[in-house]
Amino acid sequence: MADAKQTANLDATISALQGDITSIPAEQVIAVIDSWQQQLEGNDIAEDLGELKQALNSGDKASISRILADLGEDTKGAAADATGDVATKVKKLGDLLLKAGNAIK
Repeated sequence: MADAKQTANLDATISALQGDITSIPAEQVIAVIDSWQQQLEGNDIAEDLGELKQALNSGDKASISRILADLGEDTKGAAADATGDVATKVKKLGDLLLKAGNAIK
């Protein structure tokens, strides 16, 4: 999993989620989701990202919250398959996705 592009994407995604996610422009969020979907093609997380994109486009906050929480759990699970610094970053990303899902009302 740990090529340079994915590591950079991990860092950028973590950074974005550490701030106010509601302030991120929708186009930027969709671009990040598209990038991750391409990298994770064939993975359940990629399917969840597709659902998140649909929920974002429809403005369905309840679905967005639920999907972010699901993504957080799945991402934390994926951390078990990673090693070293990548594993730490993937777990942190999972924690931030869970937090974001729980913060959306």
